[in-house]
Amino acid sequence: MAEKSRMLIKGGTLVTMDPTRGVLKNASIFIEDGIIMSIGPNLAIEDAEVIDAQSMIIMPGFVDCHRHMWQSQLRAITANWSLYDYSARIRSVYSSFYDADDAYLGTYAGFLEALNAGVTTIVDHSHIMNTPEHADEVVRAFTESGMRGILCYGMYGNAKPEERLTPAVLMSPKWHYDDARRIKTKYFNSAVGHVQMGIALTEADFFPMELSQRELGFAREIGAKRISAHVGMGAQNKWTRYIERLNRAGLMGEDILFIHGWSLTDYELKLCAKYGAAVINTPETELQMGMGYPVTWRLLSFGGRTGIGIDIVSNQSADMFTQIRLNMGIQRALQNDALYKAGRMPKVITPTTLQLLEIATIKGAEAIGLDKNTGSLTPGKEADLIMLRTDDINMFPVNNPVNSIIMAANVGNIDTVMIRGRVLKKNGKLVGVDIKNVMEKLLKSQEKIIAGGAMKGFAQGEAIMNNVFPLNAGMAFMVWLAAMVVRSPFKKLQDAFIERATRMVP
Repeated sequence: MAEKSRMLIKGGTLVTMDPTRGVLKNASIFIEDGIIMSIGPNLAIEDAEVIDAQSMIIMPGFVDCHRHMWQSQLRAITANWSLYDYSARIRSVYSSFYDADDAYLGTYAGFLEALNAGVTTIVDHSHIMNTPEHADEVVRAFTESGMRGILCYGMYGNAKPEERLTPAVLMSPKWHYDDARRIKTKYFNSAVGHVQMGIALTEADFFPMELSQRELGFAREIGAKRISAHVGMGAQNKWTRYIERLNRAGLMGEDILFIHGWSLTDYELKLCAKYGAAVINTPETELQMGMGYPVTWRLLSFGGRTGIGIDIVSNQSADMFTQIRLNMGIQRALQNDALYKAGRMPKVITPTTLQLLEIATIKGAEAIGLDKNTGSLTPGKEADLIMLRTDDINMFPVNNPVNSIIMAANVGNIDTVMIRGRVLKKNGKLVGVDIKNVMEKLLKSQEKIIAGGAMKGFAQGEAIMNNVFPLNAGMAFMVWLAAMVVRSPFKKLQDAFIERATRMVP
């Protein structure tokens, strides 16, 4: 039976994330045709499906500003891995053994996990576009899931299973430009819809500006909603000054999402604030893999835009509560440590729980350009929301709803998830999904991919990364020297460097 187009969620505590409304207790939301029409106490609406929200907190769904959705088959495999391991194995080898069906399955399962965890908007930095068929299947997974968001088509190349790995293989293949244009025309030719198209750049920090000029120019030509780029990943990118170079080339803009970013300079963060470009933090992978601390609070001190992301379920779960707490905890620790070193104790603790909830909802929506549609419970916006049970033992009693969301809640408390007024999770269960069937297919796919990786081995991937990562003093010098080359104005020197880099794997 189809859901009614008129819906009244009645009697809950609304954490609206709308600064003009704040928190409303014993209030209701009236939704019609997927749009929030009104909110407030004692709403009297006729001919509407009524949802009893007593003992519930209703809040906007989480906005995940950066994730690689395709990696469901590789769940938690990287739990003890560095960024070196991840690059040499998943990015360089396991990705080769994903066929189009695997890309669909991993991506679709990833969206189901996200929905279950209360995420209603995602930016998918999808670098599994091995063939045009892969791209079609990734689009299908996104649209079938019901998730809102932006699909950033990955310009990065992946080797074929039988192909010898070299840096040249991993660069942006020419056919990706034609295929991304095809995908935009076929699926995303309208500026409306719950999924929009973006572009995910090749790992461009260590390449001359020509590569970024080509990819950014292409993205803007086809009207990409957002352009996602990994930058500032600890010592790996400490000296590249990528954002400074983008600025000198006249390429900065509010359409860029810079991902990670701890080793960006203050000047680069100020440039992001100036142009409205967002910097997105993924706490767990950054803290584990040597990419640095969350850059969120440095960026906000300059007035920049930010959001938070899960990054990879090959490392951790899709639980946004965990990422929020990690971000908050490490920043509080850093600030308290600075006071400790001065022989002092804190009187006021920051950042606050409200600041973190803003980043995970409305501020994230602003960063990715979707705040007119989602991110707060505001009349006129689409009904993207989650409902949390407060009569579970870990949530009861509620003294402050925002504090309870940030400090006490977990995925198990999420009773209902709704996107555009469509209920996708109800009574703690995903709606209309044959989870057992998905899991059976996922297991077969996982076994094939893992076997392929074992057959090919990781020696070639490690050989490439040995020439890229500053794992010892000698390589730290070489990484610094490479950064100086790409920052130089001498094109012949840059060309010679790139030509050598493409031949350096034995």
